[in-house]
Amino acid sequence: MKIAPNAYVSEKIKHKTITVAKFRVNKLVPGVYIIREANDPDQLEIMRADLFKQKSLRQSDEKPILAFASGYDDAVDIITNITKDAVDKYGFPYLKKYVNSEYYGSISYNS
Repeated sequence: MKIAPNAYVSEKIKHKTITVAKFRVNKLVPGVYIIREANDPDQLEIMRADLFKQKSLRQSDEKPILAFASGYDDAVDIITNITKDAVDKYGFPYLKKYVNSEYYGSISYNS
């Protein structure tokens, strides 16, 4: 399990550093959702953070976490904002290209 260097933590999460620290050491963080790249081309996915308590998912997962949200609706709002920002920057919703440039510091997707 990886967390992107510039991972976004929602303003709605009260104790941001504690929440991320608990997630890193596999403690339960109720009501928190994560956003990460999906297997589908140019898509992002929303998952409940408590699913990562499963050892097999936690160890085999290579996709970095891009954001932490307080609830599903907050996660949808974050993805909506990422999509709007990508459209503003590129004129089209190249989500993975935008995510790579903003969260990783380099662009590796060609469009």
